[in-house]
Amino acid sequence: MRRLTIEQNLKIYNSEIKKNDLEYCLMDCLGKDRTFLHTQKEYLLTKEEQYKFNNYTNQLKKSIPLAYITGTQPFYKNQFIVSPEVLIPRPETEILVEEVINSGEKMHSKSQPVRILDLGAGTGCIGLSIAAEKPEWLIYLSDIEIEIARIIYMNKIKLNLKNCEIIVTDWMSAFSKNSFDIIVTNPPYIDKSSIEVAYSVKKYEPKKALFADDSGLSHIKSIIASSKKFLKKNGYLFIENGYDQSQQVTKFLANHDFKDIDVLLDYNDICRFTKCRYEDG
Repeated sequence: MRRLTIEQNLKIYNSEIKKNDLEYCLMDCLGKDRTFLHTQKEYLLTKEEQYKFNNYTNQLKKSIPLAYITGTQPFYKNQFIVSPEVLIPRPETEILVEEVINSGEKMHSKSQPVRILDLGAGTGCIGLSIAAEKPEWLIYLSDIEIEIARIIYMNKIKLNLKNCEIIVTDWMSAFSKNSFDIIVTNPPYIDKSSIEVAYSVKKYEPKKALFADDSGLSHIKSIIASSKKFLKKNGYLFIENGYDQSQQVTKFLANHDFKDIDVLLDYNDICRFTKCRYEDG
């Protein structure tokens, strides 16, 4: 195996793999930051580093997502452990973190901490990011599978968080009535017949975290119908949904007596999230 410099490695694969992905792989292999790559271009990789980098690039050429190769994905202000069992966190979902924090701050009471449920948490990136920002709040993270709960737990330990609890449950069946000030969820919402899903996503990411029946709306409808029971009076529900689903989601929320329904845009000005309030509780 031939050992190469940083510059040589970047040049060899430049036509096949995105530069940003190559640099991220090199940073992971070397344990260095991007500044090191740009200022130490003549650094010669060790045998072990070159072997690891070659292995990474071979996987990238097969369209395996970078996060599954390195085992981590940046989200909000932290790096999260990921595995092929969980959906890779997307940058746009960071908007949900900000929106939930903003709403929670308005609800905060000195007598009681804000209680938030991250429903179908996956890596836990939403709930754990909120927990890291607001250590005085109580964050609950749920998922249906024990293997996914282990990923959440690993991320909780990695971030050294003490204010969150992980529950293995089918959506909200394990919780008591009027438990939460805010419920936030990024459920499966892609129509099973959709042809717009990228090849690498469709091939490698967990289908159960991506696709849903009823034109992608089955889980969203179920969550809307059941969440009323578990929200406190004037509690908020935040949902990530498909770019073409906002009108249907808004209508379904209104039919279930949710108020102050607001469609939120992602970084590309696409209708990606829906926020609403339940008065009764």
